[in-house]
Amino acid sequence: MKIYTTILFVLFGVLIGNAQDRHIKEKIKKLKIAYFTENLDLTEKEAQQFWPIYNAYDDKHHELRIREMSKIKREVKDMENLSEAEASQILDRLEVIERQLYENERDMMQKLRKILPAIKIIRLKKAERDFNKKLMKQFRDKHGKRKSMP
Repeated sequence: MKIYTTILFVLFGVLIGNAQDRHIKEKIKKLKIAYFTENLDLTEKEAQQFWPIYNAYDDKHHELRIREMSKIKREVKDMENLSEAEASQILDRLEVIERQLYENERDMMQKLRKILPAIKIIRLKKAERDFNKKLMKQFRDKHGKRKSMP
């Protein structure tokens, strides 16, 4: 299940990562800020400490997904003709990316534990999942409507 979630985020990240989509990325960031603000119930002091930590985490997470996964995507143009050795190398690289993503999240959690109660960190994890579900639903709905247009 975790690998499917990661793949989903990676694919979504690649879509957002294109230079032409910077406007979309900024819009999503604003929506995320509003959603988290509403769902985390941060005090003013907590918010002042939370957002720099979370934004640094989110930027690094995004960069890892976009930069590294885009490289892999460019290199793997024809999955059907991928050799076992090439597939093995790609899996090795994916493991490294997964580890970096995990370490980035662990680092954020350690920092947040110093400034937020545990319950708010748990709310953050739920808010992230819920926000991403809503975002993916909107994305699917929007693209579904485009495909059905003549």
